[in-house]
Amino acid sequence: MTQPLTSQRASREPASGYVGSSVPRVEDVPLLTGGGAFVDDIDRPGQLYARVVRSSVGHGRLLGVDAAAALARPGVVAVVTGADIPDVRIPIRVAPTPAAERALQPPLARDRVRYVGEPVAVVVATDPYLAEDAADDVAPEVEPLPVVADVDAAVDGAIALHERVPDNVVDAARIRNGGDVDELFAGAAVVDRAVLSVQRHTAIPLEARGLIAEPGGGHVLTVWGPAKVKHFNRAILATMLGLEPEAIRFLEPNVGGGFGPRGEFYPEDFLIPWLALRLGRPVKWIEDRREHFVATNHSREQRCEIAMAADADGRLVAFRAVTRVALGAYTRTHGMVLAKNTLSHLAGPYRWQGFEAEALGVLLNKTPAGTYRGPGQYEPAFIRERMVDRLAARLGLDPAEMRRRNLVPVERMPYTVALGESEPEVIYDTGNFPYLFGRLLEEAGYDDLRAQARARRDRGEAVGVGVAAFVEAGAIGGEEWARIEAGGDGRFVVHAGIASVGQGIATTLSQIAADALGVPIDAIEVSHADTDAVPEGRGAFSSRSIVFGGSAVLGAAHDLLRNARAAAAAELGVAPDEVEVADGVVRALSGPQRTVPLGTVQCEGRHHFRKSARSWSMGAALAVASVDRDTAATTVERCVVACDVGRAINPQIVHAQIVGAAAQGIAGALLEELRHDDEGQPLTTSFMDYLMPTAAELPEIVPVVLELEQHRKESANPLGAKGAGEAGIVGIGAAVAGAVADAVGDPAAVSALPARPDRIGDAYGGWRDFVFDRQAART
Repeated sequence: MTQPLTSQRASREPASGYVGSSVPRVEDVPLLTGGGAFVDDIDRPGQLYARVVRSSVGHGRLLGVDAAAALARPGVVAVVTGADIPDVRIPIRVAPTPAAERALQPPLARDRVRYVGEPVAVVVATDPYLAEDAADDVAPEVEPLPVVADVDAAVDGAIALHERVPDNVVDAARIRNGGDVDELFAGAAVVDRAVLSVQRHTAIPLEARGLIAEPGGGHVLTVWGPAKVKHFNRAILATMLGLEPEAIRFLEPNVGGGFGPRGEFYPEDFLIPWLALRLGRPVKWIEDRREHFVATNHSREQRCEIAMAADADGRLVAFRAVTRVALGAYTRTHGMVLAKNTLSHLAGPYRWQGFEAEALGVLLNKTPAGTYRGPGQYEPAFIRERMVDRLAARLGLDPAEMRRRNLVPVERMPYTVALGESEPEVIYDTGNFPYLFGRLLEEAGYDDLRAQARARRDRGEAVGVGVAAFVEAGAIGGEEWARIEAGGDGRFVVHAGIASVGQGIATTLSQIAADALGVPIDAIEVSHADTDAVPEGRGAFSSRSIVFGGSAVLGAAHDLLRNARAAAAAELGVAPDEVEVADGVVRALSGPQRTVPLGTVQCEGRHHFRKSARSWSMGAALAVASVDRDTAATTVERCVVACDVGRAINPQIVHAQIVGAAAQGIAGALLEELRHDDEGQPLTTSFMDYLMPTAAELPEIVPVVLELEQHRKESANPLGAKGAGEAGIVGIGAAVAGAVADAVGDPAAVSALPARPDRIGDAYGGWRDFVFDRQAART
């Protein structure tokens, strides 16, 4: 399925040591040999089992919860409703605004239910199957209210979900750049307008969520299961329980996939610990797959009205857009981040004379939304690149040439994109956009692919080529912490605030530490799972693990070397400035040439790495797709993704990240969709109706990893790295859509994702008649 290309270093500097080498992942041996411990593998003595009772109504007044039948079952310990727990709300972690805080979610519904799947009660029993049966006995009494399930219908305010948000718009973000947009449109040679939309879907990790909470044991509470942002979650839980954070110990087990939704603070993250404290016993909760579809964060759903203009030479002039971002029934931990990310990425890697755009965060009776790999990046890439394709067609330009003419040139770097007074400016500080895009076309053989597509269309096939260029903001979070201990036994323990969600962080941090200390990689152990050992950290999100976590580890290694010189100097009987550390050995520079192995010197190093600005990188994607003329079903035949990662600590891991992300992007472009009916009832709650690709449906995916070192600023981070975990997905929806539109010969054929057969047939004039005629002829 994949054909990994060797990372391209524009500076041609040779790789040395572990950094830059495809070291096998150190965390894989226990996973491959059955030694891993996922949350459902963990059991505590005397534990109870929780099952969440969820609303089956999309919107209604919660009049009461009848738990009598459940409580009558032997082995049922408790049934808890909203009236039994403190009146608390789950706070916003990212992009909070006072307006967005008007629609925060309680852990259990109190007076009203607002989406199918909202928790209304929790059953606790001595056996998990008993808990499930008892949960079926709990009867919420709900008086149905009118449902708003469409993002456009929500904003008219006819049906208000929250009294404090009468128009269902929790907040709005706005950007503006350059000159008078009306004048720019008036003077443009071509203007195109469209309504484009991206569907609601979500991450589908192999392992659904789970949690175990146990009182006592040296802490008020110990919790197994948190991942991604465990220190934030610990602080929030402590506040909600009225405890100090240090009274709670979080333990991060192995995680069977993250991709954004996994590890945020959900209602269950309060309920299970609260129940453990109340009942004085360990409580375990494991989410099943149907629950995952209605309870874990959804993402992506947007509808954008956009106009875009260009001059006669194909130079982009201006755009104006209003996008409605569906947040679901409550604002969860990501607040307005989806809307704000959409706006900051909408301009892409191009030069504009001016633009203005608005993004509304809209409430509706569906599962609340959060992030999914490439949040607020995948969506605007689809919107912008579809419009660029449409303008190129109207001007008679090749889609790739249209992009070449508008990419920010290297001589303009660093390039600043002002977004107005209310949003921070975007600064593309490093990179070579035209070079990267050219490399994509070169590696893919773009001209040959276009010629082959034309020849196949001449033979009656529907086949096309699509391209997309995009920018990606990563590495947010401000700071990260690391500590390295030299235990005196030849080994080093790297304590890092970064979490593991499957991205190979133990391997890459080991590579960085081993090189910096001059020791073998098997002398390094990475510790990130226990908040007792790692008292602070920001976690794993926004492709920040290497930029922040790796830089913190590098700084801690340098601090350890300084401290080791002082400690070893005393042992060697010389002054600290008379010793050196090289290749894992501390050596006296004066007197007898005595040495001390670095690993035997008991010392440690600490470092806080801080960086305020986001790291921006550019990428590009290409897809070849064919459309079946009988069924209008699409097959992606080839996919190439290029991205500038600054520096690949482990090229094999980077390749795998890009390929995996691209596979998810193809799935979102063609298959995955969380659909609801007009009453807010989910229509996709199992793998029977939520379509996911297998290896048989995925094409060859070629990652082109560029390390554009001559454009790297070491001041941005000492490793010179950029994020790579999300780059593979951002442009795929746009590239696949462009390929499908090219295949059917209509630049406007794909205005919504996923590009389902019925949508292609509706968009492409005469397609349904063509299919009907062929089927009739067969009959």
